[in-house]
Amino acid sequence: MTFDVMAFGQFHRVEPAVRPSGTGGQLDEALAARVADPLFLLARQWQLGEFAGEDAGSPVRCRIGTESTPLDAFLAGGDATGVSLPEGMPLEYLAEAGAGPDEALQELPLRAVARAGLRFLDTLRAEGLSDTDLGPIDAAVLAKAPLPLPPEHPEQDPLRRDPGGQALRAVLVERAPDGVALAGDLDSGWRPAGLTGAQRTAFDQAAQKWLAWFHDRYRPPVPSSWVRERLEHRFAVTASPGGRPVTLTAPEYPGGTADAYQFDLDAGTTPLPAPAGGTPAEVLPTRVTYPGMPAERWWEFEDTTVNLPAIGAGPPDLARLLVVEFANIYGNDHWMVPVELATGAVHRIAGLTVVDTFEHETAVDPVEDQAWSVFRLTDARTGKPGPPLLPLPPTAPARLEGTPVEEVLLARDEMANLAFAIERTVQSATGAPRARGDEPPDDDPPVPPTDPTALAYRLVTAVPAYWIPLVPVPLAANSAAVCLRRGQVPRFGPDGTRLPQLKAAGRILEPEVKRVFFRDEEIPRSGVTAGRVPVVARGEDGRVYQWVGRRVRAGRGEASSALAFDGAVPPGGTG
Repeated sequence: MTFDVMAFGQFHRVEPAVRPSGTGGQLDEALAARVADPLFLLARQWQLGEFAGEDAGSPVRCRIGTESTPLDAFLAGGDATGVSLPEGMPLEYLAEAGAGPDEALQELPLRAVARAGLRFLDTLRAEGLSDTDLGPIDAAVLAKAPLPLPPEHPEQDPLRRDPGGQALRAVLVERAPDGVALAGDLDSGWRPAGLTGAQRTAFDQAAQKWLAWFHDRYRPPVPSSWVRERLEHRFAVTASPGGRPVTLTAPEYPGGTADAYQFDLDAGTTPLPAPAGGTPAEVLPTRVTYPGMPAERWWEFEDTTVNLPAIGAGPPDLARLLVVEFANIYGNDHWMVPVELATGAVHRIAGLTVVDTFEHETAVDPVEDQAWSVFRLTDARTGKPGPPLLPLPPTAPARLEGTPVEEVLLARDEMANLAFAIERTVQSATGAPRARGDEPPDDDPPVPPTDPTALAYRLVTAVPAYWIPLVPVPLAANSAAVCLRRGQVPRFGPDGTRLPQLKAAGRILEPEVKRVFFRDEEIPRSGVTAGRVPVVARGEDGRVYQWVGRRVRAGRGEASSALAFDGAVPPGGTG
């Protein structure tokens, strides 16, 4: 007797539909699963396809060979030369702490500058000089590198808006040297005049130790990778797998953990040579599981973490149906092969052999598909999946981030046809953040009109000093595209005289740079918030790294500055 397979339906999953109590069924009766004919169970197993024999065997052992190539260089921004990648140093530190030599020292607040100078005086005392010798030396150091005094004109004081910084300066002036200026003097070979031989030796030893600490603490490890106009970091690392140089580029690194998916791969136009793996490692495969995974056998109870039969799908929900189908049919067909790989290197598999329960060996080849891939980096040249390389950058295993010391909100003001960089928080001279909204205004109070019934002419409305305008300008000559240039709102006194312009106070807007531009597309209508965050992390070598990194996140929508020109203020009104 033969059966026509096509005449019988096969099911991937069968569930009981229990009627409510009193209408012919109970749940306990269904769970009992009483049968009168043993052939019923065989028929059920045949109906569910358990006799099809699709699985010839399960993997029990794997032999895997890998090729590891260490990362050898770090390239910041558009730098084409690069520097050697120090072993054990976190990649986030290189990507975020890089800066120009002068830029890094400009970011130091007054407290850090004074602490560095006082550390040099403490280093002198560790060289065994007597108090009689230290007095003249301390005086010479304070005279050579003094902290800046308050200027004669208060409006020229850089700390005029920072009451905490002014109080700190009053305490430190003439008591602590300027560490930044002192480092430049000591690098040029300066020492106090009139020292004896023993004093000169002790001073030189202290200067050598202190300079080593100062440069290690405050000298940028690499050039800056911050791209101001794009509000993002851009860097790359290089390696040479198989003797061929490849470049891993992070074109839009926002800060934080430098994961492998943030890199694009540039491996050239020719295929990489075949990997030459070392001694294959024997590993035990482990079945991949997930919460709510369907049971593998008939009559096996399942948990209620995920209720796959309760997932609803309409006619256009093809992706949802595919997920349910995959979970029910192929969910138990995936295995995980654990492999220990070193960080700070690029890896690729040289060979994978699977041994099943019947001692059959199967060589597993990589899946080559140019249209679809998983766990492949994007080719920087073509945009397609690149070679099967797995980078494991030397990232910090854990980081501690403090409160942002600076925060700038870049928002659109459609009524004024401008964008504004609103410096909500900047770093005080004490090192702590301070709100610019709490600053006292510099403008004189308006003069009341002599005739209270007459209209008052107003040339321009007042805008807070920490609202820095971003003016649209052509991106290039004869181009309709625009970029946003940092500008200034004109200020006038009660008598109409032009007042000095107010500049940005933080580091993100770089007030010392003459022209600062931002790409128009980088500031959407929702706005962008850019900030500077202190970070501390421990590297693989056990050393503690400290830096201030930049972070960019979404803004808070549009803003309104109420900027207007040539207005007539009604009597008793404000406009």
